[in-house]
Amino acid sequence: MRYRRKLGFSISILLILASGCGLFEPRDPESPTQSSLDYTPPTDPAIVITNLQSAVNQKNVANYINCLADPLRSRRMFSFVPSAEASAQYASALIDWSIAQEQAYFQNLIAKSSPTAYANLFLTRKDSIVTADSVVYSYDYTFTFEHNETGFPRVARGNLQFALAPDASNFWSIYRWMDFKTGSDITWSMFKGKFSN
Repeated sequence: MRYRRKLGFSISILLILASGCGLFEPRDPESPTQSSLDYTPPTDPAIVITNLQSAVNQKNVANYINCLADPLRSRRMFSFVPSAEASAQYASALIDWSIAQEQAYFQNLIAKSSPTAYANLFLTRKDSIVTADSVVYSYDYTFTFEHNETGFPRVARGNLQFALAPDASNFWSIYRWMDFKTGSDITWSMFKGKFSN
């Protein structure tokens, strides 16, 4: 009985001390510009696609950009070919699109969205071409991003083509991204043009 009382008292003291040092306090949310644990090292091209979907869902800029070919690590330069409708409407913004512009667009889009707003990238694979040093995936997509820009749609649909290759570290990334209109909805390229600045 005496032993139990001492044990209970000791545990109470430990809990009080631990709560005083902030052990049980909620931590600050992670900044969207930092990578998170949901990013898996892309040792396979399919992992890049999963990472991209997670980055959109979580509105995580660093993870999003990590899915694209980095000129410091890859011999391939990232290129983006927008849909014809977006090229016509946002010609000056979308010409010679770079990783820096991709990052700026995604940051701007996140800034126009509340932290709890819904974002999602749904992909249906249509085709894949595998060569010795690259993979090309074709997907039908639905890109949904709730934002507060009045009059601009929150959903884009179309078909995209990703060309992926490994870098010097054998990590895969997207080096070419092509976007195609398939129906009456706007394409993802329209989001990029709209939120490019």
